Amino acid sequence: MNDEQLMEAYQKGSEEAFNRLYDKYSPMVHGFIRKRLRDSEADDFYQKVWRQLHEKRDLYKGQPFLPWFFVLIRHLLIDEYRSLGRKAQRPGTDEYIEWMYEKLEGTPDEVEEVLKKLPVEAAELVRKYYLEGITYEELELESGLSQTNLRQRLSRAIRTLREGLK
Repeated sequence: MNDEQLMEAYQKGSEEAFNRLYDKYSPMVHGFIRKRLRDSEADDFYQKVWRQLHEKRDLYKGQPFLPWFFVLIRHLLIDEYRSLGRKAQRPGTDEYIEWMYEKLEGTPDEVEEVLKKLPVEAAELVRKYYLEGITYEELELESGLSQTNLRQRLSRAIRTLREGLK
């Protein structure tokens, strides 16, 4: 079953369909949230996201699931920023990653195909930072590269991806 079929089954009450969506997108959602909220806020917000999916599942009308889900998350995040008295972050590279998913109709396999256009190390860095939510500090410890070097490498990788998807 594809994501859209899983979501439609979940709308009809399938717990298994929800579990499959959760298992598939949980790391991506958590990484997305960790980039936007403090660690102390991220776990609670993460639970809100899945509760919101449950509460809003009837609004799903068969469109590509992942872009629809990220719109739901973004609106919830804007509400969270308001409740915390913060302004939403400026658009930037993270939004490019979201755009890439939308352009590819939210298919993770297609995103992986796009990442294959990058050198292996660059693709892994993009995957870890943007999709899995690993912090610069964690990447620095793991890779032995400075945070400045990591930022430069990520910036170059995103630039390469942008040029490849135009």
